[in-house]
Amino acid sequence: MSEYVLSDNLYLGVTPGGVYYTVQDNHEEPGRLFLHRLLQESQTPLFNTDVACRLSGMKRQRALEFVHWLQEAGLIIGLEQLEQAPQESLERILPNLLRALSDEGKAVLAESRGLYLGSAGFPHEAAEELAALSANLTAVYARHKALLQGNLRYNQRAWGLIDATGNSELGFWPVYIGNNRFTLIIGGIPQFNQPLFKQLIWALELRYGSTKLESL
Repeated sequence: MSEYVLSDNLYLGVTPGGVYYTVQDNHEEPGRLFLHRLLQESQTPLFNTDVACRLSGMKRQRALEFVHWLQEAGLIIGLEQLEQAPQESLERILPNLLRALSDEGKAVLAESRGLYLGSAGFPHEAAEELAALSANLTAVYARHKALLQGNLRYNQRAWGLIDATGNSELGFWPVYIGNNRFTLIIGGIPQFNQPLFKQLIWALELRYGSTKLESL
């Protein structure tokens, strides 16, 4: 097992890139399922063969090879220190986490019915309307998915208002957790490549990963 770096008494963590890969699509893939399961742990597990088999659903050698592939792809990382999921309630931590995901400090988390769960930087009325708009954009995408993903091969599902230089002024980013779909609405340039993005998704996975909101 010497070629598997994650076996050397390290804790198994998800990188920000791995978090983004996990939630940006709901297409079931072995890597995505592995990472969803890992993000539903209350703390980063100490890596061993049993953990690899449990999270991957594979037998020993194949599981170890798969974990090694996930590491090489930059989706997981070996950590020297244990990490714990957010301890406070989702409602309490949402504003600060959302604020950190925008270079303007403006973000909203909406669920699929067009209601918002939390916001930062936007007035209440604007957050309500943006959440409703996110549901409309999702319906538009569903109607034209055959064109966008099929004929044109565009795999990204995010929508945005962009300026003349191509920079995002307002973006709508889908987040799939279990059977639930959320939308991150971000003013300005998104800041996903950071630990606070992982903290947000980790909290959502623990809250909604094995449940389904009503009327989705």
